[in-house]
Amino acid sequence: MKKLSILLVTALIFLMSITSVFAGNADKIYKDWEDVSKDMEVVLRDALKIYEAGGPDAGKEGYDKINEAYFRYYEKLGFEKIVMGTISGKRGSTVENQFYLARKSMRQNEDIDVVKDEVEVLIRYLHEDAKTLDGMRGKTGSGWGVFFSVLGLTLREGLEAILIVAALIAYLVKTNNLKYVKGVYVGAILGIVASIILAIIFNMIAQKFGEDSSGVSQEIFEGCGMFLAVIVLFYVSNWMLSKSEVEVWNHYIQSKVESSITKGSAMALAFSSFLAVAREGAELIIFFQGMRENISNNPAYMWGGLACAIVVLAIVYVLITKMSVKLPLKPFFTVTSILMFVLCISFMGKGVAELQEADLIGRTIIPWMNGFTIEILGIYDRVETLLPQVILIVITIVTVIVQIKRNKIKRAELERDYANKN
Repeated sequence: MKKLSILLVTALIFLMSITSVFAGNADKIYKDWEDVSKDMEVVLRDALKIYEAGGPDAGKEGYDKINEAYFRYYEKLGFEKIVMGTISGKRGSTVENQFYLARKSMRQNEDIDVVKDEVEVLIRYLHEDAKTLDGMRGKTGSGWGVFFSVLGLTLREGLEAILIVAALIAYLVKTNNLKYVKGVYVGAILGIVASIILAIIFNMIAQKFGEDSSGVSQEIFEGCGMFLAVIVLFYVSNWMLSKSEVEVWNHYIQSKVESSITKGSAMALAFSSFLAVAREGAELIIFFQGMRENISNNPAYMWGGLACAIVVLAIVYVLITKMSVKLPLKPFFTVTSILMFVLCISFMGKGVAELQEADLIGRTIIPWMNGFTIEILGIYDRVETLLPQVILIVITIVTVIVQIKRNKIKRAELERDYANKN
């Protein structure tokens, strides 16, 4: 618990120091979300004017303007994440899709009436969500608005990282490999450092090439980071599952036994911790930057939101690391492996969604899902996100079946060897 507290406090100190050092790119302090949506409407209507005026580059210029509305306002100021966390993931996905349709209509040089319809729907969605948020939480610059925004976003970004780090540490404690726990903590701390470096890089890109270029770069990084996490976590989860029967048998024979962990496996655990923190940390720093002015005007509410988030994350950590140790070995390995597999499937969907936000991958909406979205599991109403998830589920099922069969054979061999020795 002491190490976790140090880790969390270190992360928050780094986080706040970075947000105070960066100059930020916000031009004003917004009194409410409706004020933000009005500025976004100005940018979107400028895009329409450019497109309507015509010209060889009208489509591209209009497209860039819509990107400006998205990356400079909707994402950077936290509008997107707060809509998903406060209204619903389904609503957030609907607005995301509408941004895509508006950009697509300009990129493909659609008829002006079609483009107008798409942009008008987008503007209407933004005003509707702004009014909903202002009614639920008050003003964006108000104390409670800052409190809930900081609390919600810190929990949202920190929960996945805590789940992974806590599960890895619980595994090492359960198998008496305490000497490798330090590596997981070091990986997490290096992830914090990497988050800061990435935030600096994204800011340099924003200052030199504009918010839209920085936003696209961030989405590509996050998407690739998700895919890398899928590979590493899938390896770790499969490795844990492969050890389950051996650990159960060793525990049966000997109450205290140190299971063999290779150097490569130990590195994989540390790297998993690094990835979990680095991915979430960079995104959280960017969010704090976007709210820099509002946060600086309400420091007490900001610290209150962070404090509550720390308490919740610490409770989650304790529940996983302490209570899981009391579980019998086989259920522990099974539950931990399932958690890792579920996170793999979630990250796969989220990774594709990030690349869709960068407009590197198209979107094919599934009508019968009616906008159904489970953000925490990376489930969206799109063919491009669901297809790789289904493929990964099939691979996971086959892997688990094969591993169970191997474990049974291994268990039989261990029992036979033990019987022969005695």
